[in-house]
Amino acid sequence: MNAFGSELTFWFAVGFVFLVLEMATPGVVFVFFGAGAWLVMGLLFLVDFSPVLQFSIFIVASVAFILIFRKHLKAVLYKTRAQRKVDSLSERMVANNYLGREVEVVSDINPGNPGLIELNGTNWTAKCDVALTVGQRARIVEVSGLVVMVEKL
Repeated sequence: MNAFGSELTFWFAVGFVFLVLEMATPGVVFVFFGAGAWLVMGLLFLVDFSPVLQFSIFIVASVAFILIFRKHLKAVLYKTRAQRKVDSLSERMVANNYLGREVEVVSDINPGNPGLIELNGTNWTAKCDVALTVGQRARIVEVSGLVVMVEKL
């Protein structure tokens, strides 16, 4: 195999390894290095250039892809707090069963300092925008995992 073919194979393999790393790790970074490697591979189809220039294009393209596309890709792949939806079946079931329910505060709740509420005989961690003291009643307005957001009645 000539040097041209081995360079194409090398950059294809580098791109593939980065895509596999992306799937195996959290975050969105390695996909851009994979795209940079495949960009170099594509350019090699058009023009033959030195390995130093190939590596330089790879680094510059990968960093440019990160700076330009990472924020947008993360917004598509991950839910933002403003776009939070109840997606999983278990979250929908919890939301349907608990939203709007009245509960009793069993441990003081302050803004920025969660407390506890009693729900179905179990204590749940609860947050509230206003201070609530033991014995007060509240209403569940949001369920996020094992933490509930309540409002004062």
